[in-house]
Amino acid sequence: MEMMTVHVGFEVDDFEKAMVFWGPLLAVAGFARRYGDGISYAGYGNGATTLVVVASKQRRVVRQAPTGAEFAVADHIGFSVGRREDVDAIASAMSAAGVTPLFPAREYPEFAPGFYAVTFCDPDNNVIEFGHAPAVPGATRTPAK
Repeated sequence: MEMMTVHVGFEVDDFEKAMVFWGPLLAVAGFARRYGDGISYAGYGNGATTLVVVASKQRRVVRQAPTGAEFAVADHIGFSVGRREDVDAIASAMSAAGVTPLFPAREYPEFAPGFYAVTFCDPDNNVIEFGHAPAVPGATRTPAK
């Protein structure tokens, strides 16, 4: 069986406020708006994955903000990027937009040798991570069957 991500949805209280966060992040990460009214919801795709941001009239789940002291935030989405420079580009774009990372761009060897990542928390406490793990010599990657 081969599995792939089709879409991931993020529930937000205020679409306009959320897009102050998501707009710069999605742009630098290569996502473009594919559908939605742009007022209460929108789907942004990069060819492989679609992220959907939806304003709820009544929130189903209210997330507590991570403190930054966690070893790992259990309910988050992480994307693998091709280079460390991609992580730095995302970190720079978000900094320019006035967004402080939950976990700054740096190496996190506790997760994998050479793993380099940056993690952000949106205004609704949705957590998103972008990371790069260099190839490990001698390791092979076998697709799921």
